[in-house]
Order: sequence, then C-alpha cells, then structure tokens
Amino acid sequence: MTATATVPESAPAPETRRRFRRPDPLIWLSCAAALVVYLLHGFDGRLTRDLGVYSYGGQQVAEGVPPYVAIVNRAGPLGHLIPGIGVVVGRAIGADDVLAMRVLSMLLAIACIGLTYLLGRDLFRSRLAGIAAAAAMLCTQGFITYATYGPREKTAMVLFVLCGLLAMLKQRWGTTGFFIALATLTWQPVFLAAIAGAAVAAFLGLRTGRFRALVRLAVGGLIPTVITVGAYAAIGELQVFLDDFLLINAQYTKQVSLLDSPAYLWQLMDDAYGWSLWVFIVGSLAQLVLTGIVISRRERRRGPEGAALVGTGVMFVVGVLWSLKAFNGWPDAFFLLPGAALGIAGIAVVLARWLPSRAAVAVVLVWAVAATAMAVDYSVSSRDDTLDGQRADVEAAMKLLPADTTMLSVEAPEPLVLAHLRNISRYQLLGNGLLDYLDATWPGGSMGYGRWVAEQAPTVIAVGSDQVPTWLTPTLENYRRVGRSVGWLWYVRRDVGPETLDALADELHDRT
Repeated sequence: MTATATVPESAPAPETRRRFRRPDPLIWLSCAAALVVYLLHGFDGRLTRDLGVYSYGGQQVAEGVPPYVAIVNRAGPLGHLIPGIGVVVGRAIGADDVLAMRVLSMLLAIACIGLTYLLGRDLFRSRLAGIAAAAAMLCTQGFITYATYGPREKTAMVLFVLCGLLAMLKQRWGTTGFFIALATLTWQPVFLAAIAGAAVAAFLGLRTGRFRALVRLAVGGLIPTVITVGAYAAIGELQVFLDDFLLINAQYTKQVSLLDSPAYLWQLMDDAYGWSLWVFIVGSLAQLVLTGIVISRRERRRGPEGAALVGTGVMFVVGVLWSLKAFNGWPDAFFLLPGAALGIAGIAVVLARWLPSRAAVAVVLVWAVAATAMAVDYSVSSRDDTLDGQRADVEAAMKLLPADTTMLSVEAPEPLVLAHLRNISRYQLLGNGLLDYLDATWPGGSMGYGRWVAEQAPTVIAVGSDQVPTWLTPTLENYRRVGRSVGWLWYVRRDVGPETLDALADELHDRT
C-alpha cells in the first residue's frame, strides 16, 4: 500500500484501476468509525436559533409547505427540504421530529467520511491517502457538532461538494454540474468556488472537448435549478424564491469579513474546532503546496488526477477569497474542509514516498487511530443534554396554555419546533439585514409589522434576546414575561388569566 509519487502521474496503471474497482472494506471501516464517534456524541444537544430555523423549515416541508413559504431564510431551499425528509420518515415510524432530523444529519455526515476516503484514495491512487483524508474529516470538531446536533444546511452542502469533486476527478462533467447545483441550492456561496474549480479542471484535464465538457457542466447544473424554479413558479411562489434565494443576499444582507475582526473570528474558530483547527490549517497549506507543484509540472496537471487536484485548489482559494468578503461564523468554513482533508492525504503520499513502505503504513495508521481517538474524546466530553430541558419547558408550558394557543417567534424558532406550532408570519429572523428587508416589503415597515402582530394577538411571543426590538415594545404592554428557557424568553398574553400566568411563571423560571 504505497504511493507511486508525491503527485499523481497523468494516467493510472491498469492494475491500479482494477484494484480500486474491487470492494474496498476501508470505505465501510471509515463509515463505521464515524458511526461510533457520532453515536457517542448523542442527539440531545441544545437546539439553537440557527438549528431551530432548519428544524422548523423541515417540519413545515413535511406538512406540505415549501421552503421559504413558511419562513424567510437566506440559505438555499434544500436546507429546509432535506430535514423535511427526516421528519416525514420519522413520523412514519413514530419517531420524534428533532431526533429524526438529527439521525438523518448523522447519516449524511457518515456518508461524507466515506466519500472523503474515496476522494483521497482515487485522487492520489493510494489507500493510505484515503485513510489519512477520512481521519482528518472525522476528527473535525465543528463537523462532529452538527453531525448529531443539527440539522444544519452545511452538512448536506459538504456531501454535495464531495460528490461533485469525485465526479470532477472522473471527468463526469454533467454529474459535476449537477452536484454543484445541489450544493448551491443548499448554500449559495459555494457556487463561485465550485464552478471555478470545475472549469479549471476541465480546461487542464482535457486536451480536446473542453467546450463540450463546459456545456455538460452547465447542463448538469441547470437540471436541478430549472426543476426548482419551475416548482416555485407552478405553485405561484416564484417571487418568494427569488427574494429569499437571491434578492435578500444581494441587496439586504450585511456581511462580515474575515478581516473585520481577525482576533474575534480566530477565537470563534478556536472555540468551535479546538485542536482540529490546526489539522485544518496544516491540511490547507499542504493542499496549496501540492496544487502549486502540479501547476508547475505540465504533464502532471494534464492528467485527470492532476487537473482535479488543481481544480480543488482553485476552489479552496476562491473560497478563502469569498470569506474575506463574507464570513458569518465558524460553519462557513465547512466548504473548505474537503480541500484541507485532501492536503492531509497529500502529506501521507509524501511520507509514503520518503519512508519505507511499512514505516509509511505505520505512520498513517497511527494518525488515523489518534485522530479517531481524539474525535471520540471530543464526542464524549462535549456531549450535551440541553435539549431535554428545552423539551420539558415547552411541554410544561403547552399543558398550561389554552388548546388554541398561537405563537410568534422573534429570533426564537426553538419553541415552535418543540411545540409543533406554526409561526403566525414568515418573519422570524430579523438580524444581519433582514430587518431592512422587512422595512422594504411590509406595509408600514417594521412598525407596521408590529401593529399587525398586535392585531393578531398571538397567545405567546417567544423572543430570542433580552433586547426587545423597538417595533415590538408597544405590543408587549399587553403581555407578561413569565420565564426564560435556554435560548428564548416567554411572553404570554395577559388575558389568559392571572392563575395561568402565575402557573407558567412557576414552571418557567430562569433556566440560565
């Protein structure tokens, strides 16, 4: 099990092709290791605001409401559609909605580990490289967090990116475009980086038929895109799709750059990724070095593997450049994880060339075992059961509230998800430019929206922050704050009666 060179030659030997066509138990071993790591992490972690958005969207999809129609959101519609599949399956077998969505998220994450192994193995023609890459992805702490504490759109996005990279390596250009489109319909910023990488790979990896490859790339991408646009047009919600998918991001969203506050963002990344942040950094640098080596060697960059490696490097560089313009939190680094994992795979290939065969195998196996052990340690040490308390609060409140209770969420979708209620409007998140969108689209702007809320008089208003927005303050004069759960405040309409309000206050004391 050795690598023939630091960078793959232009064409693999026939025996190498035949060897990788045989069933590879290491794929299943990688997935099994991921299953153990994620199960140890558990499924009861806190339901945060962002996770609540996709959980709520998934529930609404399961009830027949298309993405964006139930809640304004800037991410792609598949970020809601995919959790909805989990809810549908979960309800069919009698499982809890959140648990069903989180199990589906875990299965997607496990598939990412297996695909990372395949990508590393086939790109470098080395099982050692595949093992090294899979271990790097497996030990990434932030990725573990969302594997079982989701759903979050970026886990599915990583899956589609990996599928696109594998298709690019195989020079299946239509399939590559198809998966780039799916990734974009999940999280839009991935488009520029992925399409640039694929176009470069097609240009370098083909001596003839480049135009045909680019056409196939475009056609493959148009298939899911046209289907999505056509579906929204068919139900009369095309403007909703265009607003949420394009307009809000282009016109209203206020982006944060990596350069705005480097120290703060570094701390944010360090808190989320811990020691695995250094794996990401080392892998990223190694990938860029390998990309540079391939670019400098004409014959190697002309082969499928060399072209794919350069394309992946271009995708990484464009992704970093995008992050300099817009980086809203540590999950935004997810679409750079495959490139970093391939960088670790490249290091394994270098070691396989420099060291005796047995020594190289030993080093990579030690890395894989160490990475898995550290992943297990993180899963166990960071295991959380905050969701149990959130569930208990919502269950207790709903027992005391009237049967016809309605709810408004203001930056707090979590109680809607746990109570299986639908928000009285599409608007829940109002930060990062969405308040400007509300001002521009609602009659009378945000103050007009506040008056409309007062007219609707929802039984409960859940607020995700101690700072009540100005437009909501007059409405809350008719409400009493009865408690705080982890993630939101409870305001209940006064006319439910003093006895009910007092009972709610007894149940919903400050959980923080």
